[in-house]
Amino acid sequence: MEIGFIELSQGKEYLPAVEENVFFTTNERKSMSTKTMFKRIALVTVSALSFGLLTSVSPASAGVSTGLVASVGPNGATSLTVVGADSSTVGALVRLDVTNNDSSTPGLQTGETITATVIGVPATKTIAANAGSMVDTSTAVGLPGVSQRSDFVIYESAGQTPGTLAATAATATSSATDWTKLASDASLLDSGVATIPAAFMSRAADAQIGSANTGLVNKDTIHELTHTNYTKSYYVTIRPRLNSDVMNKGAYTFQFQLTDVLGVVRATKTVTIDFVTTNALSGATLALAQNGTFLAGAALETYDTAATNQYVTATLRNRDGGLVRTGTGGAPTLSVTLQTKTTLLRPL
Repeated sequence: MEIGFIELSQGKEYLPAVEENVFFTTNERKSMSTKTMFKRIALVTVSALSFGLLTSVSPASAGVSTGLVASVGPNGATSLTVVGADSSTVGALVRLDVTNNDSSTPGLQTGETITATVIGVPATKTIAANAGSMVDTSTAVGLPGVSQRSDFVIYESAGQTPGTLAATAATATSSATDWTKLASDASLLDSGVATIPAAFMSRAADAQIGSANTGLVNKDTIHELTHTNYTKSYYVTIRPRLNSDVMNKGAYTFQFQLTDVLGVVRATKTVTIDFVTTNALSGATLALAQNGTFLAGAALETYDTAATNQYVTATLRNRDGGLVRTGTGGAPTLSVTLQTKTTLLRPL
């Protein structure tokens, strides 16, 4: 019988040869092979993770528009009464101020939008029939289903003059809004392109303001500097829709909603506007305030030229303490009559 041997440690031990497999030797090799496999897997995993850490670089954060202000006047007014002859000629201008969180990218960024809708109607109207979409200017009011439109259309508007940025507050300038710059089918449209060919008319009336629209710096009370410029102002004109019946009906509420590139709502603001045909139907109030003392026989001077601090102010407000404008965006003209009393009043 043949004698075989297996080398163990430093010596030699002779064992009888067997026909079966030597399991303890095979198991030891399997154990070594398994450990080697685990080590290889571990090394591959670590290498992959290391490669991922080395090659995965986060992009620089882009600016995001986080603030929105909607106003119908230079001082942030949100209520307006428009006095005009009829629904075919009246309009109202709204200023939309968008604030970004990065001064290097003021205003709206790519993919960000402000969507305009009607969300409130007078008591004689219904949300279902008279509120909702302000998109396009050709669809008449009152159609059912997906064609349903609100009582109003909206035009993205141009024609304003921007302020200027500078390093100091003394050298930067703010520019007043011209509230008479109302857009229509034929003029002052802001479609995001230099000219307004027929193909782009719909873009200026899609009820969505985006980064392609014209944003202006330092409008009205906004006064930012070159290194703190976060805000841009955009303009839209609201007009009654074809076949709508909005005159002398009451106030409508218009919503402007800012969403980011992912569709997340960042801000929602509203303004309230009503349209009337005459001053008598406006519900406006006039408040008088006197400054200084007027003496009998003293000459009256205009406020701009008076050397003394004596004057009377008249403030016209609408039903909510808001503004009153004409159908073309101008300030109403007040009629003033001065009466002179020839006899002195005895003090009480």
